[in-house]
Amino acid sequence: MTLVARPVVTDLHDHWDTMVTVALLGTDRRDPPAPPAGGLADLAADQPEPTPSQRLLQQVSAITIVRRAGVLPGAALAPVAAPAVDPRPVTPPGATGTWHRVIEHWQVLSDEFVLAVVQSGRRLAPELVPPMLRRYRSDAVRHARVLVAAGPLGEWLVDLMPPLACATRKRPSPELVAELPSLAITPELAAVLSAPADQVASMVADGMSSDEWGVSHRPVLINFVARVQPGALLPLAAALDRVDPSRPSIGLAFSLADLARLRHHMFTELEPV
Repeated sequence: MTLVARPVVTDLHDHWDTMVTVALLGTDRRDPPAPPAGGLADLAADQPEPTPSQRLLQQVSAITIVRRAGVLPGAALAPVAAPAVDPRPVTPPGATGTWHRVIEHWQVLSDEFVLAVVQSGRRLAPELVPPMLRRYRSDAVRHARVLVAAGPLGEWLVDLMPPLACATRKRPSPELVAELPSLAITPELAAVLSAPADQVASMVADGMSSDEWGVSHRPVLINFVARVQPGALLPLAAALDRVDPSRPSIGLAFSLADLARLRHHMFTELEPV
């Protein structure tokens, strides 16, 4: 068997280069180099490893620590200026969870959520600002609406992190930003959007019970519940809960009841301060 002499290493840099070569060739073909005198040699003597591969890993780990410990800090950076003070109170902690529920289950409420924050005299909780800016960066109106709800923090984050900026240069009008977008609703349903709560509740529940409305009507009924006058939401949810479980539309009834309750909860949570 031919023995390959281990190279003599004179400094840390050469030691590292030789270990790289050994790692590329494999420890079966070449033994790791003897560490240079000093701490690395002491480590090898105090904690001898039985195999060449283990000795190589030991020296790689030790030299990595030495290199990191020897890195000097760079010049101090100028401190980042804080965003301007926003006197509005932040949204309550529960509203953060409500927004996540809206995005996960009922995105039809997302515009109204942001407008409700603004109209309540609050500003978005800081943890909501980056994900909302990122989510709407390709939608100029919604992105601008989030900036209104976020206040100075939103503009500060956009300046600090350009990927949070709106991807389009189009600037929507303030009126469009403050306006709740319209949804597709049939004339029959649109006529009762502002009707008394009991009339709204009985009409929708009766339509479900008589199978007048079914799964094919789901999109327009969702839009209706998302725009019906807020005072009708809880009576509507209660009426939907009373739909006969044997009816084919029972799943849709339960789903609409959940939407009505979430929207009511959103308004309650974001009452004006």
